Amino acid sequence: TNYTRENKPDDILIYHLAAPSAIADFLSSRNETLLIVYQNITPARFFEPWDQVAAAGQIWARAQLSRLATRTTLALTVSEYNQQELIELGYGKTAIVPILFDADIFASGSDTNVDSMLQENSRKGRTNFLFVGRLVPNKAQHNLIVALSAYNHMYSKDAVLHLVGRPFSKEYLQLLKDIAKNLGVEHNVNFTMGVTTEELSSYYKACDALVCLSEHEGFCVPLLEAMHNDLPITAYDSSAISETLGNAGLLISKNDPVTTAVAMHKITSDTTLRGFLKDQMAKRLEELSLENSRNKLYEALAELEPALKIPGMVR
Repeated sequence: TNYTRENKPDDILIYHLAAPSAIADFLSSRNETLLIVYQNITPARFFEPWDQVAAAGQIWARAQLSRLATRTTLALTVSEYNQQELIELGYGKTAIVPILFDADIFASGSDTNVDSMLQENSRKGRTNFLFVGRLVPNKAQHNLIVALSAYNHMYSKDAVLHLVGRPFSKEYLQLLKDIAKNLGVEHNVNFTMGVTTEELSSYYKACDALVCLSEHEGFCVPLLEAMHNDLPITAYDSSAISETLGNAGLLISKNDPVTTAVAMHKITSDTTLRGFLKDQMAKRLEELSLENSRNKLYEALAELEPALKIPGMVR
């Protein structure tokens, strides 16, 4: 209400779109220059078995994204995978600006309790596998638990899977716990239910590998966080995963527990591979550095400077 009283004809509206909101409907009726920053919308099919309200919300968000196509002067997004979605929906001018990843979040140090727990596992010969992300069906933690069981059986191991993230629903969390119990690995799966920055830093620094079997990601920031902490990565080649990862991890082309278990073994036992990936992670981090991403943002805005009417936009 305040904005409609105080707006000016040359205003530029910037809208970050990742979820349904009445703001999108409001913007559809406005005439100001509009920039969309598209974060990605997870398809409703991942939510439908668990939460019909959440599924309906995703459908609504995608409909809003579609309606804003003809209203948008420029749409920015973080990956080619997302950009293709925008093009298919009819967006004209689009540009890719990778996540503005600031590694300073890990500058605050680690957590001594988590450090001690992980070090104790290592002393006992227990490999520490990590996944970071909300417990939600599209991130496929259910497949990770099955893969952990396969790994422990195939290689006579007693490895631990640390799932760092809060649950999307009680029902999905219970499913994960039931799978772990049915497979006999309930004591090998650590549900952290959210962590502090210091605890997260400890997991990244002390675990042996990050394993990602997510089936839908618009970018996947934890891949960058793992690279920053020199943590080897193996990941299922879905959505934007390979685009974000580049050559900095071991990609899995087939999402089944045996294939994943083999990759988990290789990424933790092959020292030559780990050394190669460490070099590749450093290169990929440079490509996706805060400075490079910021420059791409400036380039995207400068290209449309006349339409955007940004005063003093000289870089």
